Amino acid sequence: MGSVSLLDSDYVAIRPEFVLKVDGNRPVLYSLDYINTVIYFLDPLEGFALSLLDGSRTHTEVRSNFSRFFPDQPPTAFDDLIVGVDERVRRSPSQTGIGRDGLLDRQSEPIRDAQSFDPRQFVIDPRAYLQRLADIQQAQRLDTPINIYTIFTHRCVTNCVYCYADWPRGRELPLSRWREIILEMASLGILLAAPDNGDTLARRDGIDLLECLLEHGMHFLLSTKAFVSQENVRRLVEAGFTQKVRGVIQRQVQLSIDAVDEEVAARILQIKRPQIEKQTETLENFLSFGIMPKVKAVITGLNYLQPERIVEHFYPHGARVFHFVRYRRSLHRHTDELFVEPRHIPLLREQFDRIRDQYPDAAIVENLSLPGEQPRMPTPEEALSAWRGRIGCGGGWSALGIGPDGRAFLCEQMKMDEPFYVGDARTQSIRDIWNGDRLKRFIYPERDRFAGVICQDCPDFENCMWRAGRCYRDAYFSYGSVYQPPPACPYNERPGLRMA
Repeated sequence: MGSVSLLDSDYVAIRPEFVLKVDGNRPVLYSLDYINTVIYFLDPLEGFALSLLDGSRTHTEVRSNFSRFFPDQPPTAFDDLIVGVDERVRRSPSQTGIGRDGLLDRQSEPIRDAQSFDPRQFVIDPRAYLQRLADIQQAQRLDTPINIYTIFTHRCVTNCVYCYADWPRGRELPLSRWREIILEMASLGILLAAPDNGDTLARRDGIDLLECLLEHGMHFLLSTKAFVSQENVRRLVEAGFTQKVRGVIQRQVQLSIDAVDEEVAARILQIKRPQIEKQTETLENFLSFGIMPKVKAVITGLNYLQPERIVEHFYPHGARVFHFVRYRRSLHRHTDELFVEPRHIPLLREQFDRIRDQYPDAAIVENLSLPGEQPRMPTPEEALSAWRGRIGCGGGWSALGIGPDGRAFLCEQMKMDEPFYVGDARTQSIRDIWNGDRLKRFIYPERDRFAGVICQDCPDFENCMWRAGRCYRDAYFSYGSVYQPPPACPYNERPGLRMA
C-alpha cells in the first residue's frame, strides 16, 4: 500500500483527480471515477487541513499556518491529519485505480495549476457536524449528487441476448431539455455522467448530446456498438474528448464486440446485418485520431470460443486493450445457457494463455480463465462480516438517473416502470428531484412496507436501510419485490438467484 513521506521543503497539493468540497455540514472527498467513485467523509479538521494545500507554499509554511489557526493542537496534528487521509485513500482506491498513489501530490518546487480552495468555506461548526453525523438518514447521504446517469436513449443498434437494461418505449426528451439538464449539472458542480443503458449513438443527435457533455467538462465513458464515422470522431475530438479531465484523466472509448464469427455474433446480438467490417472501421477511425479504444466482450456460454479470435482479428488493426468479462444474470432476458460453466473454463484458460504468449504488448483483462474455488456456504461469522462491510447502493445517496423520457430512477438495472421512478425531469430540476418526497420515500422505506418478512422486526432496520444501504435490485431479482431482504443478508435463510 505504501505511505507518503513529506519533507519540510515539499510543496504539497491535492491530486486533481479528486474533488474536495463541503457538502452540508461536513467536508467530503471523492475520486473522479466514471465506474464507481469512492466517497470519503471527513471530519472538520481534516477538511480544513486539506483546504490549505494549494501547491504554492512549502510543507513547513502550510503547517505553520495551520498551527496559527489551531494553537491548541499538538505540533504533529497537521501532518497526522493529511497523511491519515492519504493513507485512507490508498487503502480504498476506486475501481479504475484512482487513489493507489494516494491523495497528496508533492514536488520540490511550486506546483503549477494545482487545485486551490477557500479555507473559509471549510470552517464548519462542530456542533452542526456532530448533529449531521447523528442523523441516521443524512449521515451517508450527500446534499447534492455527484454522478448523473444521463440515459439519452434506451434504443440500441443491437438486441443483445444478455442485455441487463429494461427498454420501455416512450417519447424521448428533446436535445433542448438535455442541454438544460447538463447545464444544471455543471452549476451544481457535478462532473460525472454515465450516458449508457442504451447506445447514445443510436439517436440521430447522439453526437450533439455528447458534445454538450464535453462542453461542460463532464467525465464519462463512451461505450457503443454503433458504427462511428471518422467525421463523428472528429467532432468529438474538436469538442474536447481527448482533452484530459482536470489535465490528468483521459476519457475512454469502449467498443463492445462479443464475437468475430458472424453466425455467433448474429445469435448473441440478435441482428441480421454483418457487424465485423463496420466494427473494424470504427476502431480504425478512433485510432486515426490517437484514441485507443478498449475492445470489450461479454463472454457467455454461446461465445466462449471467441476471445482468441477477437484478439487475432483486431490486434493487426491496432487494438491493444481487450477486456473480457463473465456474463452475469440479467432480470429482463436470461436463459441458463448464457452462463459460463465450469466445463468452459479449461478452454478459456488455454485461449488466454495463447493470447498472452502471442501478444505480450496487449493489455488483457479477464475474469474467466481462473479455475476458482468450489463455492461454499460462508460461516455465520463470515456472512455477518461481509454484510457489515458492504458498500451501500449509491442511488439516491450520491447518484441519480435521468431516463430517456425524463423520469428519474436510482438503479439502471431495475425495471423502468412504476413504482421505481423517483421524479420527473420533464417538470423538475435535479435539485427538486433529489430533495423530493418521492425519492426519499423510496430510499427511506418504513418498516410496515416489509410486513411478513424478517426486516419488519429486525433491530438493525434503520441502520441497514438508512445508513449502510442494501441492494434492493438483488431483492427484486430474487423475490419479485424491493421490500425483501437481499440474498446476502446473513439473517435471510432463503436462497437467491445465481448471478454468474
